[in-house]
Amino acid sequence: MSDPIEPLAARGPQEALELLSQALSDGDLEAALAQYEDAAMLAPWRADGPVDLGVRDALTWFMALRLPVSVRIGTVLATPGLALVTCERRIAGTGPDGEPVRLAGHGCAIVRPQLDGAWRIAADAWHLEAERPQAEHRPDSP
Repeated sequence: MSDPIEPLAARGPQEALELLSQALSDGDLEAALAQYEDAAMLAPWRADGPVDLGVRDALTWFMALRLPVSVRIGTVLATPGLALVTCERRIAGTGPDGEPVRLAGHGCAIVRPQLDGAWRIAADAWHLEAERPQAEHRPDSP
């Protein structure tokens, strides 16, 4: 009989988003879900993706891409019982269908401390769009 390893618990508001990205990148749905409160809301907005899914279904959809999810924390506005964390997320690589995937965008999360001291996401908004390659700059062009 195996002894399951408990998912890591965030000790600060931004760490909840960092642990979420790591869990999604690792394909660990339970560890990703552990970063959310039970009644959390997740608003993934993508032009060609899901918009009205629960947290589990939205995370499963992202994990189906089988690509790393990176997060860069922007601003953290925190009080003792609540924090707003802004971030930029990026997903890039070759999807399971062999097609290139490059998504990036800004998001924000409301994160709250729990009785056990862990910080968990209460509300999360992702805004990902197809990332366009930057145009090459040629010295002879105006």
